[in-house]
Amino acid sequence: MGGRFKLMSVAVSAKPFSALSFALAVFTPFGCAYLISYGLRTVNAAIAPELTREFGLDAAQLGFLTAAYFLAFAFTQLPLGSLLDRYRPRRVEAALMMICAAGCFVFASATSSIGLIVGRALIGIGVAACLMATLRTFGLWLPKPRLPAMNGYMLAVGNAGAIASTAPVLWVLGFISWSQMFFVVGLLSIAVAIWLGFIVPDPPSARTAQNTSPRVSVAVVLRSPLFWAVAPITCFGNAVGLAVQGLWAGPWLVDVMGMQPNAIGGHLLLVSAGMFVANIALGTLMGRFVTRGGSAPYFASVACIGYVLGLLPFVFSWAPSAALLLTWFGLTHVAGNLVFAALTPHFPMAVAGRLSTIINFMMFGLGFLVQWCIGLVVNRYPIATGSGSARYSHEGYEVAFTIIVLIEIALIAWTFFAIRRATRNPPI
Repeated sequence: MGGRFKLMSVAVSAKPFSALSFALAVFTPFGCAYLISYGLRTVNAAIAPELTREFGLDAAQLGFLTAAYFLAFAFTQLPLGSLLDRYRPRRVEAALMMICAAGCFVFASATSSIGLIVGRALIGIGVAACLMATLRTFGLWLPKPRLPAMNGYMLAVGNAGAIASTAPVLWVLGFISWSQMFFVVGLLSIAVAIWLGFIVPDPPSARTAQNTSPRVSVAVVLRSPLFWAVAPITCFGNAVGLAVQGLWAGPWLVDVMGMQPNAIGGHLLLVSAGMFVANIALGTLMGRFVTRGGSAPYFASVACIGYVLGLLPFVFSWAPSAALLLTWFGLTHVAGNLVFAALTPHFPMAVAGRLSTIINFMMFGLGFLVQWCIGLVVNRYPIATGSGSARYSHEGYEVAFTIIVLIEIALIAWTFFAIRRATRNPPI
């Protein structure tokens, strides 16, 4: 049976693909995997009150538990880049999705915080290739001018997964437990792994690209002034988005806005909805900007100014409308995703996989630190018992977000100083 599927994949990839065929045969299965990945990444924001009550977690413990995903995800990027450059991306992703399924089962059956951490880490390893394998595959299937828009569509699919992990999850939890829900997601992960591993076609250029691409060292990336001009602000800002969307938006609504834990789902959905819209809009705008001769690295860097604007309401606890604030945060915190399409054309195709995974390592490594450190800061400002559902003071959140804003301002200043020098000496 394995041989039959292999022959089918080769036969399909030899035929010219229409846009519809590409959408059904390639975009959809990769999109399903990324939908699961993003949903698992952000679901703890919705189930945080449940985990806190059931396992007796404080803010620092909750932050570390949820951030274990980011830490495992980040370190998986180190070998992942070489694997994606050497082997079929769909097969790499399929193998890792099986680990994701195992992580879901471990998380679902956990009886202590240690079990939750192990399960969360396995999930992080298992979904580590969901976006990177997709970007690598798109690079083999599509011409470069189409990459920003197509990447934006895929990122929007991820945000759809984040939307599903908010109000819909809270609705589902009215019928089943969070552990049963994770068991079901584990089964879905196995199904997607089989789809990717045996049914999805390879790009027509895959065999040629693997056999003829020259060996290029990853040092091409690490020694590039352009990379170090653009990557820090895009990766740090995205890390903040991951930390807030993936966890701290939920506790913030309870502690600062005074909402009940079972009423936060709709507001969490708005963060993801804002990111959904912004991913499509920014990807489309950057594609048009580049087509007209503009610089993609400049576009991505300027878009990152929105990070500071999106965080200011959190710094001052401005919340005449929590819904508006969270939507605004979502709209302003996806610009870092543009870094993939902005930098990939400036480096050899033979190192494209490693370039993407280095960026992802930075994003998710910083995501781990930001998410955990917010918990460490907030944990220093507890509210006395008997203060309703809130556990921590608004001052803790204000201090944490003020520190983040100051770092972002420094990185933005560095970006516009460094990018001028970098563009005078392109990496290739």
